[in-house]
Amino acid sequence: MASVGGTTRANLGMQGFGYLDDEELAKYAWPLRFTPAVGTALVALGLITESPWLLAAASAIALSGALFPHGMAIDVGYNYGVRHLLRAPKLPATPTPRRYSYLLSTALLAGSAVSFAYGLTASGWILGGLVVIGGTILASTLWCLGSWIFNACTAGMTAIHSAWSAQPR
Repeated sequence: MASVGGTTRANLGMQGFGYLDDEELAKYAWPLRFTPAVGTALVALGLITESPWLLAAASAIALSGALFPHGMAIDVGYNYGVRHLLRAPKLPATPTPRRYSYLLSTALLAGSAVSFAYGLTASGWILGGLVVIGGTILASTLWCLGSWIFNACTAGMTAIHSAWSAQPR
């Protein structure tokens, strides 16, 4: 039986994959790095070429991940092509915290694309660079800043709601 370390379990749990058992987490730990690795490479290429079109395309790809749990463009390419070459498992549906992360990336990449289109290269590099940093961390450690933000915000909202609900009326 395959197992995963506590850090991997915690990082994937934070992204919403906590419903998977250790054997499933071990099976998906490497394949779940594919999407951020490919996406980060695409964004890095867009930054190096300072291409608003390439960054806009990367933004659209990220948006597909935010909107479609089974249809993120890179995941579809993995599930119907790459995984067969690698004899790897099909990726599970994208949970809400990870989809939120894609939404943050969508906004940053759209801002980067618009910045380059209007000649604001420093802004374009900063916004796109944030995605490259986040994607690199995600691909290498499975720790996801966007999922962390999602969980921090929803935990805070739950605490506020609980406190407000407990107030006598």
